[in-house]
Amino acid sequence: MVSIETWMFVASNVLVFTIGGSLTVLSYRAQRRVENEKLRYTTLGFALLTASTLVEARYTPGLVDVDGLSNSTLLVLYTIESLLVAAGLGSIAYAILRY
Repeated sequence: MVSIETWMFVASNVLVFTIGGSLTVLSYRAQRRVENEKLRYTTLGFALLTASTLVEARYTPGLVDVDGLSNSTLLVLYTIESLLVAAGLGSIAYAILRY
């Protein structure tokens, strides 16, 4: 039996992935429409933020002891997720500052 917490996690990640993917596509279309190179960084930023949800989905089974991931593996995956979020936000900030 799957717990309600697991379903909440899945639903929230699907929501973030859907919204992040939509923002990535919208940003890409805007960049193509106005032919502004600076908007590429917003597309990259949204894509990196969206990718971080995939990393989170990978390490979460280890937290509930499904995959039996080691503590060091979990820390590496947490670090990768944090770096993707930081790079995504940094890319968006860079685009805004250059605009």
